[in-house]
Amino acid sequence: MNGESILYPSGRYNPAGTTKAYYAYVEDILSFPTLADSETATTHESLVNYTAAIVMKQGKQFHEYYGTLEESELKGTLVGPRDGKGWENTFEISHPGNDAKAVGFHAASANRPIVWLVKEKNAKLRVLGSLEDPSYLDAGDYTSGKKIADSRRTITTYKASGATPPPIYTLPIAALLAPAV
Repeated sequence: MNGESILYPSGRYNPAGTTKAYYAYVEDILSFPTLADSETATTHESLVNYTAAIVMKQGKQFHEYYGTLEESELKGTLVGPRDGKGWENTFEISHPGNDAKAVGFHAASANRPIVWLVKEKNAKLRVLGSLEDPSYLDAGDYTSGKKIADSRRTITTYKASGATPPPIYTLPIAALLAPAV
């Protein structure tokens, strides 16, 4: 791969935060796209852009999971020794309340591999996990709150490892949000 200029337009709006999240259990995914390999890639973008579709098994789909605006975060952290670097990618999501469906999801996902699609405020759709390196529930905190000003919520963190920060899914996701035929 040849080097490329990496620039940023002066004055471009660069909003932080996430707006939507969708999850699917790995067992419901039929096939998953791959990223270019760092030794054979021809562009930097090909290392982080999924350009082929995720395909779900018949009757399966991604499901929306509500997260409180400005309380959820997708993060990539470079880890490892020299000559052995990789990324630990996490998605922390804050869900208000403690209704049975949400608490049950946390119980069901405690030891279950999951793939997340997380929409950032800049409209990019990031992917946490894959079939080979799925995300797992890494931490969870539930609170009833103490005072009326406190938030009654559950904060969960899902973690996946990879060769890059959370990659970008470049295709429309409408077909992933309905049961596959």
